[in-house]
Amino acid sequence: MRLNNWHGRLGARGPGPRSEGAHRRSLARPVAWVSMGLLVVIMLAGFAGCGGPSSSSGNGVVNLTYALWDPNEEVGYKQSIAKFMKQHPNIHVTIELTPWGQYWQKLGTEFAAGNAPDVFWNHLAYYPQFVQLSQLMNLSPLIKQDSIAMSQYYPTLVKQWTFNGNVYGLPKDWDTIAILYNKQIFQKAGLPAPTNLTWNPANGGSFLQLAQKLTLDRNGKQPGDAGFDASNINQYGYVSENNAQEGFWNFIAMNGGTLLDKPFGQNFQFNQPSSVQALQFLVDLVNKYHVSPSAAETNNNSSVAIQLFEGGHAAMVTAGSWELTSVAQQTSIPWGVATLPAGPNGVMSAFNGLTDAIYVNTPHPKEAWELEKWLASSQSEHILGSGGFVWPAIRSEDQSFVQHWQQKGIDVSPYLKEALGPTVPFPITYGYNEASTDINDIFNEMYLGQLSVPDATSQAVQQANGAVQVASSGG
Repeated sequence: MRLNNWHGRLGARGPGPRSEGAHRRSLARPVAWVSMGLLVVIMLAGFAGCGGPSSSSGNGVVNLTYALWDPNEEVGYKQSIAKFMKQHPNIHVTIELTPWGQYWQKLGTEFAAGNAPDVFWNHLAYYPQFVQLSQLMNLSPLIKQDSIAMSQYYPTLVKQWTFNGNVYGLPKDWDTIAILYNKQIFQKAGLPAPTNLTWNPANGGSFLQLAQKLTLDRNGKQPGDAGFDASNINQYGYVSENNAQEGFWNFIAMNGGTLLDKPFGQNFQFNQPSSVQALQFLVDLVNKYHVSPSAAETNNNSSVAIQLFEGGHAAMVTAGSWELTSVAQQTSIPWGVATLPAGPNGVMSAFNGLTDAIYVNTPHPKEAWELEKWLASSQSEHILGSGGFVWPAIRSEDQSFVQHWQQKGIDVSPYLKEALGPTVPFPITYGYNEASTDINDIFNEMYLGQLSVPDATSQAVQQANGAVQVASSGG
């Protein structure tokens, strides 16, 4: 549900149509703020103040600020918060919408000045650093005090937002990755929906075979046909790109590889043989099999994938569930959702989720906690789920999201099926943003064919591990 860094497609888009909704959780390429620089700023400004931007009005009403970055979801949160304020007449909440590209820089500046939002969207790529800097309220005592049933949430989400036994956010949503496919292209080719596909690093499996059938050059020839023109392709079978969360994380896991040695670990695992094999397959889809656009087109411009799909020039793309709303708004083609192709280890999707964090220095901790509880409640999550904005973190509310999309003629259950199976954990660690910058830049060369996969993964792991080790030591 929502990063720019290197684990999601839309973070690379920057300002533009559909980009901000997509930025909800995706980290396609690095964001322009540096954690160590932020640490210095916060240390220097440590005595600048300790109160947030909230206030109390003369009539006894407490004013809270709530920060988020997705305009698509803002619609649902306005509905939720309107109901919250009706039930809590002594609390007024102002929503602050900041585009993803500016959100984290703005938040860092507010931390330094001591006036951060009372409650704000938080992401797994950033929360280790915020915990390290003591900017987040530990919610564990409040959870115990109010007997919040943490068992109602997906256990993975609770685990991801727990550090040293302390909880730093109540789960409010989740996302997985699936295949979006163009029904019109499949029907024209006389092919069934892409269900039960398989892939392997040796010969690509039925997934590669299907992608080849769906790739057409300007003369209607497929890869392998005599005279096929790889430099003039009108329709791609699939889009393989330097995209972590929506791309290679999933394929690495499905081939038996891992991303990081352990939560808050210091060793990325992209140079393992199983990981190298998966990455080689994805690069080959571009440079060997020619079923995907060139990396010259997709590197640091991941909007290309969805644009090709929406324009009818890509039969299949992998996409996070947070992209559903924007795709539905931007295309008139008939499309559907299918699970990822099963690798040697079966189907495995990246699994991510956002929480709301409470600023540790909010002047109104009691009221901020009331808002936090509401946003993670079944009432609020039902509003967001039934509106089709996001998958609710409360498992019993999943069907509200399914039913919304069913009414629009889209079966989104493949995302849910993946969430209920084995998933790929987000590589939570200090220095993630710096590490992701190194990996993104080196993998760009790898997808272009300028670096071999073994060389690229070796270099990326070495540089990324160095960034994590520096951040972990607080250096």
